[in-house]
Amino acid sequence: MNKFIISGLIALLSLNCSSPLKSEKEPAAPSKKNYVITHYNITFAPDLSNRVNPNLYKRPLNDVQILNIITGDLYPQILRTRRSENQKDKLLVDFVNKGLISEYAVHTDKLFIDFGRFPNQIERISYILNKVPAKPTLKQDIAKMSAEFTRINQAAASKNFGADIWTYFNQGIDDKRVLPAEAPRKDEELTVVNTYRNVLVLTTDGYIEAGIFGKGFDLSQKTINDFRKAFLASGENDIKVFFRKNRSFRIRPVNNENLKNLEVLVMELYDRSMSKGGSATVQPTDMEIMKLFWTDWLEQSRVKRFELHPYANSAGEAEQIILNFLGVSKIQS
Repeated sequence: MNKFIISGLIALLSLNCSSPLKSEKEPAAPSKKNYVITHYNITFAPDLSNRVNPNLYKRPLNDVQILNIITGDLYPQILRTRRSENQKDKLLVDFVNKGLISEYAVHTDKLFIDFGRFPNQIERISYILNKVPAKPTLKQDIAKMSAEFTRINQAAASKNFGADIWTYFNQGIDDKRVLPAEAPRKDEELTVVNTYRNVLVLTTDGYIEAGIFGKGFDLSQKTINDFRKAFLASGENDIKVFFRKNRSFRIRPVNNENLKNLEVLVMELYDRSMSKGGSATVQPTDMEIMKLFWTDWLEQSRVKRFELHPYANSAGEAEQIILNFLGVSKIQS
C-alpha cells in the first residue's frame, strides 16, 4: 500500500481517538423557560350620581345595560377557552363612594366573580360552561350580579349622593383592586409567573361635583364655565395652549402608586352644553373642556393607559368600545 495513504489513515484514526465524534457528544442541557399567564382583573365602577336618573339625563344605554355587556362577553369573547389554564380572572362591581354600600344595603358578595377560587381546572371548566356539578354556575353568578346591581341602580336614580371621583382615585383604588404579579413558581425546567391586567371601566358623565369645590378636587359645571369665560377673554386661539399657560385651571394630580398599573376606560361622558337636538349652545363645548381636564389629570396622575368616550348610541357601539380597549376581537356567531 502506498506509504502516503497509510500515513493518512493513521493520522485520521489518531484524530478520532483523541476527539469524540459530534454524534457522540452529550446533549445540551435544556434551557429554562419563563411562562407568564396574564389574568384579567376588571373593575366596573359606576359613579351613581344624578346622571343615573333617566328623567334628568336621557341616554341610549343605562349602567345596567353596560354591565350586562361586560358579563355577557366574559365567555367566550374576553376569556378565550385556549388563553390559559388555571384562570384567576376577576370581575368586581365597585363603588366610587364607599358609603353607598351601607346606604343601599349592598350584598357585595353578589357583585364579585372570581375564577381563581376553584381548586382544579375541571371544576373551573364546569363553572364556566354551566355544567353539573358546578354550584353555582357562571350563568347563575352573572344573573345574581345583574339583579343586585339593577336594584342598586334603581335606588340611586331616586336617591343619589354625587360621586367623589377624585377621592376614589386617591384612596379607593387600592392594592385589592390593582393586583401585582405573583411570586414566580419554579421547577427544574419552567418558571411560571401569574400577572394581572388591571382594568377599570368607569361610567360617569365627566362632571366631578362632590366633595370639596374650587380647590382642584372637582370638575363642576362652574369650573367649566369659568374656564370657558377666561379662555374667550384671553384672545388665545388654542384652548390647549391656554390650558398649559393657566395651570390654576386643572384637577389636582393623584399620588397613588397603584395607578401606574391600571388601565382606565371612561365611558358615558355627557355634554350638558349641547341642545336636545345635538347642537352646540356654546364654544368651546363642555365636552371639549372636559376631555382636556380629564386627559391632563389622568396623565399627571401617571395612569398606565386610558381612553375617554362620550355616551354610546347603542349596545353594539358600547360593546365595541369595551372589546377594543381590551384588545379583544369579537367572535362572530
